[in-house]
Amino acid sequence: MLKTDGLPAHLAKHLPLFSNDQKKWLAKAVAFADSISLEETKRSDSENTFRRDLFEAACREGLGALPFPTTYGGSGGDYLSFVLVNEEFARRCVPVMSSLGVHVLCQEPVYRHGSEDQKKKYLPNSSSGKFLAAFGLTEPNAGSDTAAISTTAKLSADEYILNGTKTFITSGASADYFIVMARLLNDDGSKEGSPGITAFIVEKDFPGFQIGQKFDMLGMRGYSTCEIVFSDCRVPKANMLGAPGDGRKVALGSLAKGRVTIAAQATGWAQGALDAALKVVASTEHGRESGQLDYLIGSLVLMVESARALTYQAARSIDSGESDVTLAAMAKIQATDAAMKVSTEAISLAQEKGLESDLLIERIFRDAKAGQIYEGTNQIQRMLIARSLLK
Repeated sequence: MLKTDGLPAHLAKHLPLFSNDQKKWLAKAVAFADSISLEETKRSDSENTFRRDLFEAACREGLGALPFPTTYGGSGGDYLSFVLVNEEFARRCVPVMSSLGVHVLCQEPVYRHGSEDQKKKYLPNSSSGKFLAAFGLTEPNAGSDTAAISTTAKLSADEYILNGTKTFITSGASADYFIVMARLLNDDGSKEGSPGITAFIVEKDFPGFQIGQKFDMLGMRGYSTCEIVFSDCRVPKANMLGAPGDGRKVALGSLAKGRVTIAAQATGWAQGALDAALKVVASTEHGRESGQLDYLIGSLVLMVESARALTYQAARSIDSGESDVTLAAMAKIQATDAAMKVSTEAISLAQEKGLESDLLIERIFRDAKAGQIYEGTNQIQRMLIARSLLK
C-alpha cells in the first residue's frame, strides 16, 4: 500500500476511497506544487507571464496526458486522478494549472476523432510537452452559443482556407497547435446546404495564422490568453479533425469532460480560500463567542465538500465509460459558485489581510469569477440541466 503521509489533510476522509494509482498521482501533484515557491506563483500572476518551463516539467511527470491510455504516449491514469491533480494545483495556484487542463482538453478530440497519422503526429509530442495545445472555439460574437460561430473554412485544391477570429484563447500566445472550429463553406462560398461546423488542427506556423490581441485580464493571468486570427490561413486537407460537419460533436464531447476539469480546479480554489480563512480565524477569537463565525465556517465547509462530491462523482462517471453531461454541468456550477462564495467570505473574514498576495485569497477570488464564465457560463449550464430533464 502506498503511504498517505504528506497528502493533503483535507482529503483524509476521502483517501480510503482512492486507489493506489490515484494516490500516486495526487502525491506527484503535491510534490510538484511543493517545488514551486510562493514568489514564483505570485510573479506569474502579477507579471501575467506563462511558464513554459513548468508546463514541460509537469509533462515529464506524466501529467501532460494523464487520463489517456499509454498508446501514443498517454500516462494510463484515470480521470479521477486528473481531477485530483487539478484540485491540488488550483488550491496552491500553480501557474500551469489552466494550461495543463486545456492541453488535455485538446488531446481528447484527437484521441477520439483523429486519423492514425494525426494521432502519431500530435499525441506523443503533446504528452512529452514538446507541443502545447489550445482550443479555438470562442469568438467575439459566439461564446456559449456554438451555433453562432462565424469563422469559415473553404476547400481550395488540397487545402482549407480559414478566415475569422477566436478570442479568449487560453495558452493561445504560446501554443504550438490549436483545435479550431470553423463553418465549412460550399465551393461557391455559400453556407446554405454546407456540412456546417467542422473541426481542424491548425499549427502556429501555418501561413495566414496570427496571434492577435493579448489580454491583461482580472483573473486567470499567466496563461498566454489572447486572440488568434485566421487571414486566408492555409490548413492541409489532412488536418480536418473528424468528418465534415461534426465540429459541434467534436467540441461538445470534449467540453463535457473539460467542465469536470474546471469543477476540480474550482474545488481546489474553494479549498485554498477556506484554508486561508481558517488560518485567519485560528489567529483570533473575535466573533466566535456568538457562534456566528462558526456557523459561517460550517456553511463554507459544506459548500466545498458538496462541490468535491459532485466533481468526484462526475469524474467516476467518465471513468466508467458513461460520461454524464448533466452531472458535469452540475459539478461545474456547484464548484465555481462555491469558489466564488468561499473566496468572497474569506476576504471579508481576513479584512485587510485578505488582499495580501501571500494568502492567495484575492487571486482565487479573481480566478473563480472566470470559472463561472468559461467553457459554458453557469447560466447556460443551468439551462442544460433543465432541458435534460424536460426533453
